[in-house]
Amino acid sequence: MVPSAAPPPSNGSTEATAPVAAQAPQARVQGIDVSHYQPTVDWNAAKDSLSFVFVKATDATSVVDSHFAAHWSGARKAGLPRGAYHFFHPKHDVDQQVANFTQHLKSDPGELPPVVDVEEFKDEYQAFTCAELAGMLQRFSQGVQKELGRKPMIYTNHQTWRTSFCDHPYFNDHPLWLAQYTSHPGQQPALPPGWKHWQFWQYTESGKVSGIPGAVDQSFFNGSAQDLKALSSAGASTDL
Repeated sequence: MVPSAAPPPSNGSTEATAPVAAQAPQARVQGIDVSHYQPTVDWNAAKDSLSFVFVKATDATSVVDSHFAAHWSGARKAGLPRGAYHFFHPKHDVDQQVANFTQHLKSDPGELPPVVDVEEFKDEYQAFTCAELAGMLQRFSQGVQKELGRKPMIYTNHQTWRTSFCDHPYFNDHPLWLAQYTSHPGQQPALPPGWKHWQFWQYTESGKVSGIPGAVDQSFFNGSAQDLKALSSAGASTDL
């Protein structure tokens, strides 16, 4: 995942390391995330190989992804469970970021948890301490939960979480979407300290899916199709 009109940061994700023994392998289903970097999606062609999709909604305090509306409605028509994500910028007002994100989801919040994408971008994180960044993210999380009735999932990678958030324990009860790229997706990803479970795992940025030209990020859901259905049903019950 990358913000609007920016190249992918070189430290966006780390290579997968040794599996975590505490979390045994289990059934998994696969999905993708899309943004304006995938301007053309044939959802009818793509849906047969997907179980879910995350769609970039917003960025900072005022940016709305140029393809959010089309991707959001297209995935819904295809019958795919959807989650929306916001690319977080620590140098921008947190409350305005909450408003930018949630106002586009009030009428259709999706079936999967809303997501806040935290990954180091340019020098934005370097001006703050771990405590300051954790405080901003906590404020964002609380604001999203107040507006949408659901605690946001944290999308991050090991480097960002370790160096910029110091593995802050406040977020250990938040759902985790871990970016950890590997050439061996059959293994288990290593978890950041404090988390006991990953809910989604983005294991590649070079996936190939019918109906989507070029590469696309691919992720696993940590559970079966029935587990995903239960999660989606929980999200549907909070629709505002």
